[in-house]
Amino acid sequence: MISKSLIYDRFRFGQVIDDDILKGTFRMRYEVYVDEFGFEDEADHPDGLETDKYEKESIHFACLNETNSVVGTIRLVLHSDKGFPIEHATKLNFTGEKPEPDKTGEISRLTVSKGLRRRKEDGMYGVESYLKRKEGGVLPDDGTIPKKMAGRKNPIIVLGLYQVMLHESLRQGLTYWYMITEKKIFYALKKYGFLFHQIGEPVQYHGERIPYFADIHELLVNLKQTDAGMYNFLLAGLEEAYRPDI
Repeated sequence: MISKSLIYDRFRFGQVIDDDILKGTFRMRYEVYVDEFGFEDEADHPDGLETDKYEKESIHFACLNETNSVVGTIRLVLHSDKGFPIEHATKLNFTGEKPEPDKTGEISRLTVSKGLRRRKEDGMYGVESYLKRKEGGVLPDDGTIPKKMAGRKNPIIVLGLYQVMLHESLRQGLTYWYMITEKKIFYALKKYGFLFHQIGEPVQYHGERIPYFADIHELLVNLKQTDAGMYNFLLAGLEEAYRPDI
């Protein structure tokens, strides 16, 4: 199943520790990356599972619904002799020193089930309607707001996946994140206080993608200063030994 799960309404979030759930994440990625958006070639994934060479070097996370079906995925690629996917996609430019590879993880393969994206204009992440609404935010994917997020209007699946990924990053002693993604995800995360920095030019990689970098400590400091409610939500449920001294 999934470990150290966090529960919001009918959704559970956690690290994947079960082979069947892991296959479920690969199957959902296939539905999104191959069937729905055509980013990957069907011939490269004859088993109906979207995978690449980084799976064994990654920590996988999932969102499960009330029937234990995978409805959201994200993974954190750890350093190995294969390098990081972002390094093979584009040239990275840093204003300071390059982050230590052993302290870095790359965020990738974020997906949200098509059936849980609330509006027709929402793309694969379900955040477009959030970015377009003047009042800010979208309702959670099923239209209800969990008690722990009362008063907020948030894309629950995306934030829940980032929450459990943040927890495991802190447990692993990681201090940096890479991410190569669409600009709309960068802006959505920025609205929630996630501070990422662009570290290269846009490239064509599953559509136009931009490379980003985050210092996790800097991100959390900024979040605590700008949105203490979201800061407390993201750290809720994390063991005291791993909570940052901020």
